[in-house]
Amino acid sequence: MAQILTKLEAILKDKYQPALTNQINTEPSPFLEKIKKVTLQNNTIKCAAPIGINGGFGFGAEGVGTPKAGAQRYVRFEIDAVDMYVDLQISNKTVELASSNASSMINALDSEIKGSYAAAKWNISRALFGDGSGKLATVSAAEASGVNTVLTLDSVKCVIEGLSIDLYDGDSLTATNAGHRIISVDRAGKKILVEGSLTLSGEGFITVQGSYNRELCGLGAIFGDGETLYGINKSDNPWICPTVIDAGGDITDLILYRGVKEAKDYKGANIDLLMMGDNAFLAYQDYIHTNNVTVTDKYHFVGGAVGYKILVGSNEVVIVNERFVPDNEVWGVDTSAFYLEATPWNFMEKDGGVFVPMPDTSIFRALLASYGNLMCVNPGGCVKFINIA
Repeated sequence: MAQILTKLEAILKDKYQPALTNQINTEPSPFLEKIKKVTLQNNTIKCAAPIGINGGFGFGAEGVGTPKAGAQRYVRFEIDAVDMYVDLQISNKTVELASSNASSMINALDSEIKGSYAAAKWNISRALFGDGSGKLATVSAAEASGVNTVLTLDSVKCVIEGLSIDLYDGDSLTATNAGHRIISVDRAGKKILVEGSLTLSGEGFITVQGSYNRELCGLGAIFGDGETLYGINKSDNPWICPTVIDAGGDITDLILYRGVKEAKDYKGANIDLLMMGDNAFLAYQDYIHTNNVTVTDKYHFVGGAVGYKILVGSNEVVIVNERFVPDNEVWGVDTSAFYLEATPWNFMEKDGGVFVPMPDTSIFRALLASYGNLMCVNPGGCVKFINIA
C-alpha cells in the first residue's frame, strides 16, 4: 500500500501540481490573470501607498526664496495573509484497484483533481470580488423540507450546488448549523435546499464552511461600504475611496469615458479593465448593437473569458462580463496597481508524503495550500459605475 501511495504522490507532484498551480493563478478571473503575483515574505503584507503628489514645487523669481520642501506623503497599508486550500481525496479501495499500472493511477486521480480544481476556481473567483467577510448572502427564512432545509436568500449570485456552508443566526454559529452542503439552487425564487436540519430565529447569513472573516480582502472591500480598508478608516481618508459615477439608467462610451478620465485626472490611475455585472453587460451589448458601435478587437483570457478591447478617450480598455460584480454596476481598475502576494501552491507533507488517512474513514486526503492576500497601492484610483439598467 505504501508503495502505491508513493507512486500516486509522484504522479500528483510531477504531472498535476505545476499545471494546477498555473491554472489557479490565472483562470479564476480575468482580473486575477492581469495582475502581478509576488511571493509572500511575511504573514502581514505591508504597502506604502502615495497620497497625491510631491508638495515641493513652486514658481518664483530672481532673488526670491525657493519653494519649501514638500516630500511625497505616504500611508502604510497592512493586511494579514489568509489560508487557501485545495482538498483532494481518494479512497483506499480506489488505491487498491489502481495498483496494476501507472495509467490507471492517473485515471483514479484525474476526476478527483478536476473536481477539486473546479471548486477552487469558483471560490477564488468569488472571493476576489468579496470584502473578506466571506458572507455569501443574507438569509431571511429557514423552512424544513423533509430531513433537509430550504433557506430564503437575498441573492443567489454567490452560491452553487455542492458548496458546504455555515448558517449564522444573527452573528452566532451553532454546531447544528455548521458544515451543511447545498443540494440545489432555485435561482428564480432565490432559495437553496440544504442537507440536514438548520434553524434560524431571525435574520442571518451564510458563509463557506469555516470561512467567516477569513477570506481574501477582495475588490468588494474597495468598492463596498465597509468602514475600513487595509487598516485605514475610509471616512477620514476619502482619497482611498473609488470614484463613483451614477449612470442614471444608461451605459454609453461617453459615460465610461467620464469615469476613466476622472480616475486618471484626479487619482493618477490608468483604468485598463472594466468588469461589468450581468445586467450592465447586457445593457452595453444592446448599446453597441443599437448604435452600430464597431468593436475592432477582442481580448481572449486564459480562463476562457472573451472581452472587448476598446478606446475610452485615450486609454485602451478591456471590457468583460464578470458574474460576481453586482448586476447593475461596472467596476473599473488599473490592474498595474494590484498584486497578489502569496506563497507558491504546494502540497502539505507529513514524513515526505502528501496523502494522509482521514480519521475513522477509508479515505486518504491531500491538501494543496497557499497563503497570501490581495493588495492595491491606489484603491482610490478605481472607478465604480452604478444605476445601470
